[in-house]
Amino acid sequence: MTDEHETTRREKPVARVTVSADIGFLPPVLDFVRQTAHQLGLRDETAEHLDRVVEVVCRNAIEHAFEPGDDGRYEVDILRRPGQVVVAVEDRGLPFDYDRFKDGDPMLRGMMQQSFADEVRFMNLGRGGNRVELVKDLPQADAREGLTGEEHRETVKAPAASEEVPLEIRTMRSEETPLLSRAVYRSYGYSYDWDDIYYPDRIRELQESRLMRSCVAVTSEGEFVGHLAVMVERPDSPVGEAGQAVVDPRFRGHHLFPKMKTFMAEQCKKSGMYGLYSEATAVHPYSQRGNLHLGARETGFLLGYIPPSVAYKDISEDRAGRRGSVALFYMRTNEEPERKIHPPDQYRDVVQRIVEHNGLRRKVVDIPDSRAALASSHVDLRVRRDHNLALVRVIEPGKDLLELVRARLRELCLHRLDVIYVDLPLSHPATRVCGGRLEELGFFFGGILPELLNGDVLRLQYLNNVEIERGDVSTASDFGEELLDLVFSQRDIAR
Repeated sequence: MTDEHETTRREKPVARVTVSADIGFLPPVLDFVRQTAHQLGLRDETAEHLDRVVEVVCRNAIEHAFEPGDDGRYEVDILRRPGQVVVAVEDRGLPFDYDRFKDGDPMLRGMMQQSFADEVRFMNLGRGGNRVELVKDLPQADAREGLTGEEHRETVKAPAASEEVPLEIRTMRSEETPLLSRAVYRSYGYSYDWDDIYYPDRIRELQESRLMRSCVAVTSEGEFVGHLAVMVERPDSPVGEAGQAVVDPRFRGHHLFPKMKTFMAEQCKKSGMYGLYSEATAVHPYSQRGNLHLGARETGFLLGYIPPSVAYKDISEDRAGRRGSVALFYMRTNEEPERKIHPPDQYRDVVQRIVEHNGLRRKVVDIPDSRAALASSHVDLRVRRDHNLALVRVIEPGKDLLELVRARLRELCLHRLDVIYVDLPLSHPATRVCGGRLEELGFFFGGILPELLNGDVLRLQYLNNVEIERGDVSTASDFGEELLDLVFSQRDIAR
């Protein structure tokens, strides 16, 4: 089982302070956070916004984590991650109190009312206590600000390049990130879905930390016309996410995507990684066909994953402001270990079909182990405002999982997050006993992500008043069509 303090990003500790749970000590703590964040590069106004929400989190620990008369203490950590400042507040106080959350979580409500962070993580550490991480991107240089007037154009208007133009597919070097950011802007303007790619310093830090590994397609003149990355949660992750695919409009039709993905798959194979997973848009079938051609196979469909603001050039769409969906794919690069998995009964058949279709070395365990569900749950909640979604990652499922997820789900829905996902560890025996009950809350099957978290992850999904029509979701194979039908049938059961 993963160490409960293990981070998903390579980080550098900057400062830590241990504080008595006394409201009188709060002002100097906030001053400490503000000054340290400012030294790390956050502007004055941003640092002030950050210390306001740190106050919300600290007050929550002071007022609710300890019994009256306890000599309670909490810790405030400030960390530097690639392109980010993180403030973490951790206490070893009382376990999760469901009664207090019946009328809404005051801490979560206070934070949602502030535009203070790019990501929030609520980590229930079981006996290790509670941890809240507030993540803020550093205000680094935007590549779009330094372009000349001539470069402020979209190359989509330029004529198609000849197929005779020689191109090299190679690993991108970290010092070349400005070339990538400028190429993305020239090709896509402001429309690219991942804003970090416009900030060369952020990408450079991700590359240097080995959390992002990229290949590029380069002309003989050194111009970047294609890019594909593999993102990993930590440098030694056994699987990575293939994404951030960019192809210059002039070079569409040159089959750059399959060439780049094959290149990255070979690199992953050499490094010993088990495979690559990806989220291919299901707004159209073309990306799915490309994955199938390379040997990747479907493992699920996430309905409503794509915000309605994302549009696709040269693709006819009629979503009318609705969210788009993605198909989950897995591409094996090395043989993964044999594992026993414990899917809930209602998802057993679909999980078995995906395992067989992908040739995974898995044995579905049919006998439930009721003893495995006696412990308390250990979960990690992440809120992404840019996509207006949340992910509840269950590290340790236990007897209180249903009530814990119910409490968080209610608050997330009140704050109008569109989609909420729950990741369950299939290798954990308690997943069969505890995970199936989440259907009572309206969760339904989304897919599986092989080897993502010390074994496979079962991802369930919840749509918060988001309507997805069957005709909005495209498939590219008979199995994809069958799998999508199963996802929609599960949705109808959970309603």
